[in-house]
Amino acid sequence: MSAQPWTFGPVGDLAWQHFPEAREQITDLVCDALQRAIDADRMPQPVDQFEYATHAVGPLTRDLGLVDLDRDLVRRFCLFCRDLLGYSGPDAFEASYALGMYVLHGLDGPPVVRVIRQVDPGLIELVRARFPGTWAEE
Repeated sequence: MSAQPWTFGPVGDLAWQHFPEAREQITDLVCDALQRAIDADRMPQPVDQFEYATHAVGPLTRDLGLVDLDRDLVRRFCLFCRDLLGYSGPDAFEASYALGMYVLHGLDGPPVVRVIRQVDPGLIELVRARFPGTWAEE
């Protein structure tokens, strides 16, 4: 019997892949879920995708519109968004919802659009097409 690869779900997997600096927080989320299962004497439940978006990605990207932000982080954020926008697995709705509500929500306005346009201008139109009203014009 071969072991299945570990998965955190689409948001968690992509956060792990694109944001190595978030791996400690991802580990904490998983450990907390395991501890809750131990305490309740039940099987562990997967961490909700919004938890990865809120607690692992959010702290890294909340200042995305700042001029002095690390361009490599912006580049990786753009890749993370593109990968989630292209995700078509069985929990695609949950992944899209987590992206729209817990990653992109609050990252709006001219400063964010300017930073994204410098790194990945095509992403702006993709996000606007999926989430109308997001990333308003400068």
